[in-house]
Parts: sequence; C-alpha cells; structure tokens
Amino acid sequence: MRKYVIGFVCGAFISMSTMVYASDSIQAFLFPVKISFNGKRMDMSEYKVLNYENHAYVPIRFIAENVGISINYNPHLNEITLKDAPLVPIPLSTILKSDFNNITKIEVQYGDSGKVIKINDVQTIGDISSKLKEIKLSKKSDQSRSYGYLYYLTIMDGDKELTYTSTLSLEDVYYELTPLTNELDKYILALRYKVKVN
Repeated sequence: MRKYVIGFVCGAFISMSTMVYASDSIQAFLFPVKISFNGKRMDMSEYKVLNYENHAYVPIRFIAENVGISINYNPHLNEITLKDAPLVPIPLSTILKSDFNNITKIEVQYGDSGKVIKINDVQTIGDISSKLKEIKLSKKSDQSRSYGYLYYLTIMDGDKELTYTSTLSLEDVYYELTPLTNELDKYILALRYKVKVN
C-alpha cells in the first residue's frame, strides 16, 4: 500500500509540475504573411510571423527599424526600450526620384480659387528647380490625412510627370514643413499675380 501512495504522490507531483510548466507556454503557428510599409513590400526572409489566437505577432525589431524607431534590450532589467530615432531629412530629389534638371513645364493649381497657371519661361522654371533641389524633408509622426492645399504643382521633368503639393503629401507620405518649403510656398503664391493665365 505504501508503494501505491508513494507512486500516487510522485505521479501527482509530476502532473502538477507539467501543468505549471504548460501554463507558461503557448501554441502558436507560423503565419506566412507579407508585410508592406507605405505600399513598399518588406523583406521578411530573416523573420517569422506567428499566429496565436487569431492575432499576428511580428518581430518587434523588424517593425521598429522599419518605422524609424530605435530599439534596445536591457538584459539586467529584462526590458525592451523603444525611442523615437532622430529623423534624418530626406532630399526631395530622392522622394520624387528626380534631380529637377530637365524641367520643361510647370502647371500650378491654386487651392483657394482653382486658378491654374502654366509656367514655360526658363527663368521661373530655373528658380523653382533650384528651390526644389535644396529641400530636405522629415516624415511627420502623425500620418493622418489633411485636407485642403495652397497649391498643387504638376512638373514635367523630361518624360516624367511629378507632383508636389503644399501639404507635403508626397508618394502617400506626409512630411514636416521647413523654412525652405515655406520659401517655395511664398514664391509659388506670388506667381499667381505675375504669370498670365493660359
């Protein structure tokens, strides 16, 4: 009888320790999903996404680095820390994929009146081109959509048509205003009184 009691106690102990161990584990499944940021497909070859109870779990480092957040792990505190990374301004030429050297025509549409002017003269195109070349932009932290605009530029650059708007919504990303974008705004707004409407 004593052997049965010892066996029962050992079995119960093993069973309870298995339950305690099991409560700290989960069963998740690999989730073969693709991830895109602002319409650009990201390379997930080094990472795995898990599905647990119909929730997708993505590696935090992958997400943080792709949205411009710095990430660190402190093993002494067992803590992951996330911080806004310093924003590196991106040249407008990189965003719009143009060096602005082959502009032949610019059309300006003003938001308040709907007035449209067409710019063909070399001097004005050169002035606008030099301003566009100097602009560097940082992404806005708040990417919610804004409405209304001061003006909208359609730029013929060689065989490409580029668009630039005063809201700095470019390629579906919103950017912060800068002194150089404000300077361009003033220049473009002043043109409506100088350039004849076509």
